Amino acid sequence: IHPIAGQGVNLGYRDVATLVEVLVEGKRLGLDLGDAQVLARYERWRGLDTFMVAASTDLLTRLFGIPGKTASAVRRFGISAVNAVPPLKNRFMAEARGESGDLPKLLQGMTV
Repeated sequence: IHPIAGQGVNLGYRDVATLVEVLVEGKRLGLDLGDAQVLARYERWRGLDTFMVAASTDLLTRLFGIPGKTASAVRRFGISAVNAVPPLKNRFMAEARGESGDLPKLLQGMTV
């Protein structure tokens, strides 16, 4: 994960909170903490978010690394367009803060 905007830290918080929740639920069901069923649930829950954060941070890093006036103008236009549409801006901000999607109970209602 590229260190852009602390997304690796946010991802780590979601990983830990999800693992805690999955392990607690597994223990309540009487399963061993290393049971494949327990760990598979964690993997399914975290897989897409981890992939999307990695892909998004990589894409943003590449886009902002393109030199030149045209690339700079396109970036400014894109940022202005997002800022001009509050629902879109709020969606991007919620994603960046890690507040969207299926959050573990430890993080629900919290800004990560």
